[in-house]
Amino acid sequence: MTKAPKRNRFVFAAALVAALFAGSFAPSYAFLDKTRFVAHLGIAYFAFHHFVWRPYQAGSFNNGAPHRVSAIVKAGVALLFAVHEVKVADKIAKTSNDPLLQKLDGALTGLTTQFGTIGSKLKSGNFDPKDIEGLNTATNGVSTAAAADGATIKDVPVAIPGS
Repeated sequence: MTKAPKRNRFVFAAALVAALFAGSFAPSYAFLDKTRFVAHLGIAYFAFHHFVWRPYQAGSFNNGAPHRVSAIVKAGVALLFAVHEVKVADKIAKTSNDPLLQKLDGALTGLTTQFGTIGSKLKSGNFDPKDIEGLNTATNGVSTAAAADGATIKDVPVAIPGS
């Protein structure tokens, strides 16, 4: 009966050594590129959907809505946080050898610019519904392109400071 646990430990140890050995040949930035890419975009998408898109659809940004200014400022902060996450995903895409990530790299540059511009506008209290609708279209475009090549981007809930 003691042979099975010893064998399992040996297999586990051998797999660990093999993974460490194989990992030493690839640069650290190339390790799990798609997974890291999708995770960072998922966090950005969560911030956008939870703090911008849903409140927008609920009418929280409309004139006379209760806590309108607070909702707009939160949306601005969330978008600026999303900019950081999209920039991290963009850096992963730029340094990756994966054709999908390289293909999505151009779309991420535009998305970063949109997130930053609209985030700054919202943080200062300016609200234009066309900006948010355009941003939703852009995020859906990147998400659809990634999903078409097998990398589904899903919202990854995270706590955003100050929200």
